[in-house]
Parts: sequence; C-alpha cells; structure tokens
Amino acid sequence: MKTLLCLEDVCLIYHTETAETVALKDLSFCLGEDEFLSIVGPSGCGKTTVLSLISGLIKPTSGKITFAEGSKAKIGYMLQRDHLFEWRTIWQNVILGLEIQKVKTQKNLDYARSLLEKYGLKDFANSYPRELSGGMRQRVALIRTLATDPDILLLDEPFSALDFQTRLNITDDVHAIIKNEHKSTVLVTHDISEAISLSDRIVVLTGRPATVKKTYTIDLSSAPTPLKRREHPDFSRWFDTIWKEFGNEETASQKET
Repeated sequence: MKTLLCLEDVCLIYHTETAETVALKDLSFCLGEDEFLSIVGPSGCGKTTVLSLISGLIKPTSGKITFAEGSKAKIGYMLQRDHLFEWRTIWQNVILGLEIQKVKTQKNLDYARSLLEKYGLKDFANSYPRELSGGMRQRVALIRTLATDPDILLLDEPFSALDFQTRLNITDDVHAIIKNEHKSTVLVTHDISEAISLSDRIVVLTGRPATVKKTYTIDLSSAPTPLKRREHPDFSRWFDTIWKEFGNEETASQKET
C-alpha cells in the first residue's frame, strides 16, 4: 500500500505569557492510499488538533509531517456541522469550494454535477438546505468537500450533530461514497463503535500530552458496510479491546485533574 501521509515524532506546545502546555508529544502514524483511519482518545486529548496539523492550519513545534507528493497535498476538511449556507441552493453550496479556490472549470463543475447525480441528490440541486433532512445535508457537505478532488479527506466528528438513527444510516452513505471515490480518510471521533464500523485501522491516543498508545488493524472485511459490521460476531470483541485502552486513559486523565 502506498503511503500518502506520515507524522513523525510530532510535538506541539502552546505558549502563553505565563506558561506552556504540551498538547502532543512524539506523535507518529502514517496513512495509506485508499485507507480509512480513525483516531480515538480521551476527551480533550487533542484529536482535532491532529487534523489541524495535517491540514496546515497550525504548524508543529517539532517533528515532521510529510506527504507522498512532496511538501503539500490537497486536503478536504469536513467539520462537525454541515455549515451549508441557507441562502444558497444545494448546487451553489456544492461548488462553493471551487469558487473559493478559483478552480471553477468546466471539468470540475462536471465532476461536482456527477457526484450529485451518483449519490441521489441531483433532483435537489435547486433546493435549499432547509428543505433537506439532516442526513441529506451531511451528504451535500461531503460532496462539497469532494468536489475539489482532495488527496486526503479529514472528518472531524461529522455525525455528532445527528440523532442516533440518522447517524447509523448516514455512516453507510458516507462510507460508500468515500470508498467509491477512493479517498484516503482520517476520521476523528469519540465514538468507538463508529470508528470500528468505518475503519481499516484505529489509532488510540493517550491523554494529554497525546501520543499514540496503540494502533489496531480492523479486519471485518466480510461485512461490506458499517451497519453490517456492527452485526459481525467480532464487533463486540473489538469494542471491548479498544474500550479498555480508551477507558484506562480516561481514568488516568481524571486522576491527574
């Protein structure tokens, strides 16, 4: 498997006038081509900070972040909420990234249009976000992110604002879209079940300062979708294994505070 992204001994220190806080320490992991990787860890350990580092929004204090194609890669970043503009149609929301990046070429517009058609939203192109369900809005947000054809997709708890039933259904949709479009993905989530149902590998972080405690390769390939994975006989075993790592870190964090 070709490696697209590597973090090597990454450290991040926040400085204030009176103190410094070590957020990440010696953090190392890689992302492969077409891989779906999830990051889990105790609350407040810095999971979203890792995505900010990968996207280049912040720079590490030390260590290296390298991409297969050189110093930069095209990054698509999907946030916790869909952030669709209510005064723009679905089509206008989908092509927003192309407008901002000034790459609204006919080729890119045709690709964005094909995504809407392929994933069941063509008939809603002239609708407004308020006319769509929560799950459909998330699909639009994902298609907007994919329209710029990123090399790496970053997902920051993108289902957390949805009710449980909608989350289950939309994870199937999102997983299918990502796999069909062959996008390498890093998901940050606090939901272990969600991580297991979606991922090829799971990185478990320690409490702050966060480092990689353990990495698990999830082999549930006989179950083709996230919902089917939840029914797999090994699903509960994986949950118990990762929860023990996760739970121990939560306990340790509480003792330190």
